[in-house]
Amino acid sequence: MTTTPLLTLPPGWHHHPDPAPDVLVAARGTPSWSGVPPELVLRRTEVPADWADDLDAWRAAAVVDLRRLLDRFALEDTELLDLEGRDVLYQRFAHRGVVADLLTEQWSWLVGRCGLTLSGTVALEDYADLCEVLEDAAASVEPGALMTVV
Repeated sequence: MTTTPLLTLPPGWHHHPDPAPDVLVAARGTPSWSGVPPELVLRRTEVPADWADDLDAWRAAAVVDLRRLLDRFALEDTELLDLEGRDVLYQRFAHRGVVADLLTEQWSWLVGRCGLTLSGTVALEDYADLCEVLEDAAASVEPGALMTVV
């Protein structure tokens, strides 16, 4: 794996040099046999004060938005986990992309009023081959270190 200042990218993945303002890291891997390149996106957002201590409520509101924005959205799994000693809310959902059915895994952390979400998106048919790659990337995130990144 190659290291960016914010997370460890899988071998052969390349980060976007100029992502959107709320995106700390955006990276793509080489397309597998589906032809759809896998993606990792790490976002940081300010969480409303009433959700600053409620990871579940913050992400429940995000799921409402995802249902509205993504074609054929289907939440498949939600689980509160301990990842490298920190609470993280894991969610997996299916949706339809432009050319393929996709599966996205998200790991979300709250540190005060700062919310971090790592999204890993792959073609549904590639998921079995890439699920551990996404999990390893999530395990490399250190949310406390990211709070100093502007």
